[in-house]
Amino acid sequence: MAQLRLVRPRALDTIDKIKAMGSFESGGGQRFPYTYEQVFEGLLKILPQNRFKVKSRDKDIGRIECSSGAALFSWGENISISVEEIDPYSTRLSIHSSLKVQGTRQAVISGEGTNTRPVTVIVSALSNYLRTQKKPVRPAISEAAVPPPPPARSLSFFIYIKDEVKGPFSAAQIKALLQVDSVTPTTPCIPEGSQEWQTVADFVS
Repeated sequence: MAQLRLVRPRALDTIDKIKAMGSFESGGGQRFPYTYEQVFEGLLKILPQNRFKVKSRDKDIGRIECSSGAALFSWGENISISVEEIDPYSTRLSIHSSLKVQGTRQAVISGEGTNTRPVTVIVSALSNYLRTQKKPVRPAISEAAVPPPPPARSLSFFIYIKDEVKGPFSAAQIKALLQVDSVTPTTPCIPEGSQEWQTVADFVS
């Protein structure tokens, strides 16, 4: 069982050290698939319901300052909540909780993570509240928004005439050579990048 002991600090820096020992910050924040408006207003609803006193709020910068009352093992906690819009359909919540200093005495509990409970309570209560809200729906991507595939690259060909490899030629150019009898359907022909010789007739009719 955690032991409670009261410490009378000798200087202000001692209080600061005690506060640092009792701090907790949710790692990386919690992402909710709801709008900024839904998350911020949800917090203002669930905090008083769970015995947190809202001391200040600023919707423009996404900040809520609140506190919890004294409990068996502490004088209570100061809690800072940051709300950040990721996109129009999701929001990130970050919570920092630190133990209060009451006069010249500070409640210190042996053990780690003892002041994470308010963070858990807030996240759980907010999650339950948001389940009653309608999730924002991302618009479907229409076919018109999908870029068309790049046009197919036209093939180029090399032909073997009079003991020489000539080219590259397009299919249209080889067809024109056929019409003036500069090449024949049996003239060796190979597509650019290929390793296998074939004939003009295999590619151009």
